[in-house]
Amino acid sequence: MQHDSLRHAVDESPSLGLCAALALTHVLVIFDGIVFIPNVIGKTLDVAPDTLRFVTFGTLLVAAVFTFLQSRRTLGIGAGFILFTGSYSAFLVCSLDAVRMGGFATLATMSLLTVPLVFLYTFFIRFFRHIITPGVGGVVVLLIAMAMVPVALDLWSGGGQDSPEATRIQFAIGLATALPMTLCLLFGNAALRLWGPLLALACGYGAAWAAGTLHFEHFTAAPWFGLPPLAWPGLELELTTAHVPLLMAFAIAMFVSVIENTGNIMLVQRISRRDFRRVSYDDIQSGLYCDGLSKVAAGLLGTAVPSVYCDNLPLVEMTGVASRRVGALGGALLLLLAFMPKAGAFMLDMPGPVMGGFLVVVVSMLFHAGIGLVTMNRLSNQHGIILGLSMAVGLVAQSGSYFPGLVPGSLAPLLGNSVAVGGFTAFGLSAVAWLLPKRSVGGTFPARVDVLPEMQRLLEAGRARLGLSRESFNALSLCCEEVFCHMAGEDGAQADRFLTIRVSRTEDGVFTEMICGHKMDDINNFALPESLFNAKPDELRQLGMVLFAGYARDVKHIEISGYSFISFLTP
Repeated sequence: MQHDSLRHAVDESPSLGLCAALALTHVLVIFDGIVFIPNVIGKTLDVAPDTLRFVTFGTLLVAAVFTFLQSRRTLGIGAGFILFTGSYSAFLVCSLDAVRMGGFATLATMSLLTVPLVFLYTFFIRFFRHIITPGVGGVVVLLIAMAMVPVALDLWSGGGQDSPEATRIQFAIGLATALPMTLCLLFGNAALRLWGPLLALACGYGAAWAAGTLHFEHFTAAPWFGLPPLAWPGLELELTTAHVPLLMAFAIAMFVSVIENTGNIMLVQRISRRDFRRVSYDDIQSGLYCDGLSKVAAGLLGTAVPSVYCDNLPLVEMTGVASRRVGALGGALLLLLAFMPKAGAFMLDMPGPVMGGFLVVVVSMLFHAGIGLVTMNRLSNQHGIILGLSMAVGLVAQSGSYFPGLVPGSLAPLLGNSVAVGGFTAFGLSAVAWLLPKRSVGGTFPARVDVLPEMQRLLEAGRARLGLSRESFNALSLCCEEVFCHMAGEDGAQADRFLTIRVSRTEDGVFTEMICGHKMDDINNFALPESLFNAKPDELRQLGMVLFAGYARDVKHIEISGYSFISFLTP
């Protein structure tokens, strides 16, 4: 998949000034979300001011460090893309309950006890490759976009509680923000699309100033520099059975977080590479390990549970700059904000209509990105229905108007979260679809070309069980033989190397997956030699792939934790 509008891909280095300006734009969009949970807890519960300042500082510190690490690939930690970290709304309700029960010490303990779920999922992610697919990730992104729409409109309208005159002013300010960015995206040249977000924010601030609604209460009251008082809340070590329901709520939120983050990392890969071909599960693992470590750090500091954001990712497509340098500078900027309360307060003073108008355009781009993930691979009828049902269930959950009184009050906030409910639905239905018994055959063989006759005998023995005609069997046999030779021939045969084949009958044809414990060249990257007479042996071996391409469809080649998985369909 080529991205012609991408000016700077993830591994390129634009000018420092450009990256700094774009990093500031990303931070402006999500800063309020980064400190969202500490703000809500501070406004909702009776929390000591010193503790709240320390928790807010800790949240910014964790966000800064792990935003920087996500832009790197150090020791297998970090996805290597622009991925910002901050407090995550799915943990809001259980965090409030934890602070009510025992303060931030209980919140920290619940986080540390459930974060192993993130590492377990990440380590065993290869077993979820048929369940957490790009299609499922796309549905999660679409659900996030739909959940953001009412938030954006609420910010734009100021909650709809103002006078008609004030409402008209707010509408004009939001329009002054959204319209310039929309025009830049639709009709602007490369330079206008690049600077469109900053131009839109400038227009919005100018409109708010002209209307007399631009105020800087937080900015005026905050000091320029400072450290919070050392008010570490500690850990709750005296756990009882009363903590079990709270622990379960945190576990559910952790699982929701890891599913959503999988989709986010799939999305950032698709929009950050010019020659994107397939989702890299190795990048997903590295990103999820980094996310898990951020949750551990937050638990040890006693701050809000963080997660990876996708709200700002449409800015990558808007500006055409996906360089990881932007993420690194964004992390540095967040670190600066942690020690400069006045700068952070300036961002918190952004007028609601400005942020609302900006988010409306961002959400539209998020819809585009989610649809791109859903349609990245051809959907079967079964998977299309699963994804459609997941979207419908998410919309129903977001509406909050289904069977009132049926859901327990303690679970209502989580079950009213469209991303959580829709994501769980997609995960559950995909798992059931994959695990249902099918007509199939399979076996494991030494990864040597001389055992091909054994594999052919396995296929011949299973022909009747799979219900294959002679023509279909011949196509399957040919494709399996070519893929087997491709996988077994890499780096020479080794005595301890094995190859597993699984063949099953599906509604779309015969599904085959072949697995081996080593990496290899992408099966889709073969090319015909210019001259058969002058071709080298390695080039002649590619001719088998021409035969394979003539019969196989929906070919996928993924690599996870050192394992290679090649799957395809035959008639």
